[in-house]
Amino acid sequence: MKKNKFLSAVTAIAMTFCMSGSLLNTIAEEESQKLRVMPLGDSITDGFNVVGGCRVSLWKTLEENGYTENLDFVGPNWGGDGIDPNHAGYSGYSIADIPNQRSGIYNFIDWLMTEYPADVVMLQIGTNDILSSYELDGMGERLELLVDSVLNYIPENGMLFLATIPYMDADVTYYTDAYTAEEMDKAVDDYNAQVKALAEKKIAEGKPVTLSDNNAVLTKADLADGVHPSEEGYAKLGAHWYSMLKPFLDGTSENPEIQPTEETTEETTEFVAPTEETTEATEPQPIPTEMETACIEPVPYDLDFDGRVGVSDIVVLQKYLLKKSSLPAWTNADLNGDRVINVIDLALLKRFVFNQA
Repeated sequence: MKKNKFLSAVTAIAMTFCMSGSLLNTIAEEESQKLRVMPLGDSITDGFNVVGGCRVSLWKTLEENGYTENLDFVGPNWGGDGIDPNHAGYSGYSIADIPNQRSGIYNFIDWLMTEYPADVVMLQIGTNDILSSYELDGMGERLELLVDSVLNYIPENGMLFLATIPYMDADVTYYTDAYTAEEMDKAVDDYNAQVKALAEKKIAEGKPVTLSDNNAVLTKADLADGVHPSEEGYAKLGAHWYSMLKPFLDGTSENPEIQPTEETTEETTEFVAPTEETTEATEPQPIPTEMETACIEPVPYDLDFDGRVGVSDIVVLQKYLLKKSSLPAWTNADLNGDRVINVIDLALLKRFVFNQA
């Protein structure tokens, strides 16, 4: 059994000083650092429908059991009252870019992991690939690229928790009309088989990966709109994440045997990564000149000029900050009025969008 580095000194210290208390408190005194945990994924990680999502119940349970003093949620986004609000959940995002449809987490994962280092990553992604009906047979290959990129930044004795995705209800959701209920269930089952096969492969390679079977936690009755959990569903998911994290935090976790799936093969089809290069720009971007914006009629917060404020405007601003596209209406994006467009404006825009109605 392999304990993580944050807990390695616990036994010796306890014997010397006869101290009691949580292991994380002891480690904080020894190493003066918190365990950095990144919730990473799409809208379910973000907390769509319920601000904070499953992170609310997860954090509160961690707090009740004495873990939060030396634990830090990390990421560029935030949401949730009474908890550490940071996270890396991106509503509407897919595994990798879907041409002309969705942005993908893979395409900026190097920037994300560099700017927000994490010891533990909780990754749930893939729902939007299915909603977009995008190359479903290749989802496992795209996911492996993302997983390998994350593992490049996980420190020794850290952990990547790789999650299956919950079922969706095609009879209820308005996010897609491409599936019957049976077809959507099969799409989720097929993808989850790829997730489990990938977890099995990485564990066999000695990688710090643990499978989190989130699909086993929720039923369709736990969904608010056929895709996103209700408040009760998020609470169940948070309780599950706590059960996954606790053994790691206690230094008692070890990877269980994962039963091979019928889909597991020794060779995989090579996935061709998107050609658009991911930049590592992190500095606030300069505001365009008056000449560049002379013909623009600003409408507050509407960055793509579609007449409304929504997730698409968040995508526009995120791409601008990564120097992947221009920003035609800078005054719309300067939400705090400091004449600098940066991640603060992005956070304010997300808060406005997801707290509407």
